[in-house]
Amino acid sequence: MSRWFTLYTEVLVRVLPEGDYALALEQLSEALPDAVAVVDRAGRVIVWNRALAKATVPREEALGRPLLEVFAALRADRNRDWGAALDRVLREGVALEFPQVPLADRVVRAVLTPLHERGGAVLGAGLVLEDITERVRTEERRVLRARSEAVEALGAGIAHEIRNPLNALSLNLQLLRERVADPAASRADLLAKTDAMLAEMRRLDELVTHLLEVSRGGPPSREPVRLDDVAAAVVERLRSTDTQAGVALTFHRGSRRTLLLDPRRVDRALHNLVRNALEAAPRGGHVWLTTRDDPVSTVAVVDDDGPGIPAADRARMFELFFTTKRGGHGLGLPLARRAIQDHGGEIEVLERPGGGARFVVHLPIDADPAAGARGGAAARDGGRSWHGS
Repeated sequence: MSRWFTLYTEVLVRVLPEGDYALALEQLSEALPDAVAVVDRAGRVIVWNRALAKATVPREEALGRPLLEVFAALRADRNRDWGAALDRVLREGVALEFPQVPLADRVVRAVLTPLHERGGAVLGAGLVLEDITERVRTEERRVLRARSEAVEALGAGIAHEIRNPLNALSLNLQLLRERVADPAASRADLLAKTDAMLAEMRRLDELVTHLLEVSRGGPPSREPVRLDDVAAAVVERLRSTDTQAGVALTFHRGSRRTLLLDPRRVDRALHNLVRNALEAAPRGGHVWLTTRDDPVSTVAVVDDDGPGIPAADRARMFELFFTTKRGGHGLGLPLARRAIQDHGGEIEVLERPGGGARFVVHLPIDADPAAGARGGAAARDGGRSWHGS
C-alpha cells in the first residue's frame, strides 16, 4: 500500500500547482486504510488522515505542528530516533522502511518517503503506518503453539526413552536378587545380569548426553580443522565396534581443505552416522567413509551395504525420537543434522547404488579460511491509541 501512496503522491506533486497538492494528498490519504501523515520541508504536518486521527489526535490539532510534537508515540519510541530519520528523508531524499515497529499497544510497518517537486528538490515527506498487530499476534501464537507441541513431544519422548532402560534395570535387579539368594546360582550368571544393568546405565548416560547437546545449542566454536583429521579420529574410535560387529570399516581420504569448524560437533555428527551404518550393516558387511573436495562444498559420505532405508522413512530420519532401530532413541541423527546445519551445511539421506543407505554431509566452501568464514516485540493487549502520554 505504501508503494502506491508514494507513486501517487509523486504524480500529484508533479502535475498540480503547489497550492493544490496538499488538498489532493489529503483526499488520497482518506481513501487508504493505513494511517498517513504528510509533512512539508520544515517537518510540519500538512496531511493527517482519518485513520491516523482515530488512533492519535484529531486532524485539527495536528495540522501545522511538527510531526514529533503531535505524534507522542513516535517521540516516546526508544528503539529508534524518528527525528533523525525524518531529517534524513528531508535532507537526503531517501526512503526509509521499518518492517516491525512497536508503537504504544500496536505493532506497525512504517515507511517514511520523500516527496519531490518537479525540479527534484525534496518538498516534504510522507509517513505511512500499516497496522500489522493481528498478523504479529497470529505469528506469535503459531510459534508458541509450535514450541508447546515440541515440548510436549520432547517430554513424551524422554519419558518413553527413560522408562525402557529403567524397566530393564528393574527386571535385572529382581533377577539378580533371586540369583544372589540362590546358593546354586553360578558366578557367570551373576556377572551376566550385572553386565546387562551396566549396559542399560550406559544407554541412560548416552540419552542424557544427547539431551544436553539439544539444550546447549548456540553457534559452533570454530577453529581451523581438516575434515580428514576429524573423520580419521572417528574411524579409529569405532574400530573396536566394527570388529565386534563383524563389519569392515574403510576410510577413503579425499579432502585437502582446512575448514573453520567446531571439531567436537562435527566429530559427534560423523560418529553418529558411522556408528548407525555399522549397526545397519550385516555381519560380514561393509561400511565406507569417504571425503572429497567439491567446487562448492567439502563432502563426507557414509555408505553401508545393509538393508537400506525405505523411501517413506527417509523424510523422517531427522525427526526427534523417530527411529527404526531396535533399542534406538531417535536423537543421534537429529543432533548430527543440527550440528552440520549450524555450520551452514546439510545432510542428505539417499539410497546407495548396489543396495544399502548413503548419508552425504555437505560443509559449505565458506567454512574454508582461505575463502573467508561467515562471520517481534510482543504486541500488548489494549486499545488502538498511539497517542501515548
